[in-house]
Amino acid sequence: MRRLPILLVCLIMAFPLFAGGNQDSKGSGISDDERNAVSADGIAWKKYSGTTLHLGMNKHIYTTTIRSVINEFEQKTGIRIIIDEYAQDEFMTKRLVDLSSGAGTFDIVMMDSICTQAALAGWIENLEPWFNRRDLVDKAAYNVNDISPSFKQAFTVNGSLYAIPVSGEKQILFYRKDVFQQKGLKVPATFDELYETAKLLKQEYPAGILLRGQKIHTVSNCTGVIWSYGGKIADDPTQYNRAVFNSPEGIRGADMYTTLAREFGPPGIGNYTWYECVSDFQQGKAAMYLDMSVFMSQFEDPSSSQVAGKVGYAPMPAGPAGSKPTGGAWAVSMSTASKHKDAAFLFLSWITGPEVSKQLALEGGIAARGSFLNDPELVNKYPADWLAAYQHGLAAEVPETTFPIISKNEEYLDTIGTAFNSLILRKRDVKPVLDDAAAKVTILFQESKQ
Repeated sequence: MRRLPILLVCLIMAFPLFAGGNQDSKGSGISDDERNAVSADGIAWKKYSGTTLHLGMNKHIYTTTIRSVINEFEQKTGIRIIIDEYAQDEFMTKRLVDLSSGAGTFDIVMMDSICTQAALAGWIENLEPWFNRRDLVDKAAYNVNDISPSFKQAFTVNGSLYAIPVSGEKQILFYRKDVFQQKGLKVPATFDELYETAKLLKQEYPAGILLRGQKIHTVSNCTGVIWSYGGKIADDPTQYNRAVFNSPEGIRGADMYTTLAREFGPPGIGNYTWYECVSDFQQGKAAMYLDMSVFMSQFEDPSSSQVAGKVGYAPMPAGPAGSKPTGGAWAVSMSTASKHKDAAFLFLSWITGPEVSKQLALEGGIAARGSFLNDPELVNKYPADWLAAYQHGLAAEVPETTFPIISKNEEYLDTIGTAFNSLILRKRDVKPVLDDAAAKVTILFQESKQ
């Protein structure tokens, strides 16, 4: 008789195994009918319920913003999302190690100028075939053509799209409206005017202007100034035969950027990334900041910014060749080493689709879809001068992409960034520094073709 209670316990514990016809093997607790049910858009949203996806993300306004919608996706699909977020330099290192080793720690990774290298090396998925998966995405409703062509270009390799742009940006000038009004200052329209205004403001503020100064962080912004002075990075915008940023025009542009940073930037500017610049501007430590348009929402957030409501936005000042701001986009891509590719693409297509993209645009002022710039809700929510400055940047004719589309991307950033950083750290003759860097970059161009 003593065996009966033990037998009953065993039967109770084993019951789920016998009654498991409605239990999914991943333990999600949904029935097969629920898992395979197709919604009106033709997608079985619960098919991968119980899966966990890891997102390797840069610490960025986009990452902050998507947290507000992740719960919506998890409830819709039963897929768990874990965001692994790191400051930019650490993120780039972890991403490179994970992708190149094939470890597959990240299913989805934020992507930038390393895209060409990653695509050619087979580290990230060609997304073109995935958009033909009718069970994962409604291709017509997704409307990939609405994503700005200028942003897609950097993530297109051999005619195929390898990452979806999510956070488009262009260089603009941020300035303190209240300070400029009090001092009767004119918003700089040229780099000569910017120089004089920064010189004046440096007398009263820790920085007359905020600029990125740390190695690779200088590259994008300094490139825009080189373009505005009539220079270019490469001799040909598609072939990349030879580096030419050491031309007389390139030297003048690099000299202007590095002089502004060295003479009128904050103490320790040689270590300044955009993180430090944004923080200083939010705290009112400078009245001007030249950088990407995407930071607007952080300055207008009263919970973290002391200057909310006091910031003005203007197009990047013009050089002799005009105002030619750099720009680009962060994107999201799929690791080829992911063990959950179907679920990963389901998430990627959802988070970058038009409906969620609009939510993110309204939440964080970030958008890579062209239609959003004229969306009434977006226009009504954000400063008109910011939108005008951003649109001015998008319309500007520039000679090449912000970053050369080459496989030696990491080496390029380090080489040219080191040159700019050295000119910021101390006053030097610009020409020999750029001559040396150009010779090294030319070798990288040639090696990328092999």
